[in-house]
Amino acid sequence: MIITLTHERDRRVARVRYDNATRGNCFDHAALHDLVETLESAAADETCAIIHLEMAGRHFCGGWDTSSFGRLARASVQEIAADLRDSDLALHRIRQLPVPVVAAVRGEVIGFGAGLLHAVHLPVAATSARMSLPEARYGFAPAGVGHTIAQSLPRAHAYHLLTGAAAATAAQLLAWGLVARVVDDDHVDHEVDALIDALLAVPGRTVRAVVQVVESSLTTGRPEHAYDVSAGTIRAGLNAEESRG
Repeated sequence: MIITLTHERDRRVARVRYDNATRGNCFDHAALHDLVETLESAAADETCAIIHLEMAGRHFCGGWDTSSFGRLARASVQEIAADLRDSDLALHRIRQLPVPVVAAVRGEVIGFGAGLLHAVHLPVAATSARMSLPEARYGFAPAGVGHTIAQSLPRAHAYHLLTGAAAATAAQLLAWGLVARVVDDDHVDHEVDALIDALLAVPGRTVRAVVQVVESSLTTGRPEHAYDVSAGTIRAGLNAEESRG
């Protein structure tokens, strides 16, 4: 597994590449925390306005690394629950980044990959992308991913997916709001680049402010923080116009 961070567009775009392609881009706790820390490091640069997350290879995410299941078999229920909470908290840190994460979604999105997909702010899916939740076949009831799916999807679709009775197409992911767009496989990288160009046309501080408005609203269900954030951008924008005039 290799994670790299590079900078583009005068450091306004941070490109983070996760390469565990030989194992379908699966994760364990160490890999997840390494990715989150790299994303946080990229976002800490005030020049950065966008993070481009690039998942190497044919698949977005092959789920959790099954080689860890042997350890889980020897762990207590409390230890397993703590691990599940830890991975969910790591995904929450991605959602709480001060800049949006843009990513292409191609191939398979399996198990834990659904949680990673939900944490990405602006995912763009290829038409062939497919999401499946096979945990039930191992005798597992999905935890954090189960909660995410239950909160995000109509009840019947949540049951359909979480029992492993069905997989989701890219068109369904779009209909459920789990991806921003669906495009032909050959055009997905071009569409991601076009989305990044569109975001770069907006001042970086405004992009960061929009992230605050959206994420604080989703987290609290209330608009108070959004009022303060919006007021700050309105004043800054009007002062900038006044200075130019």
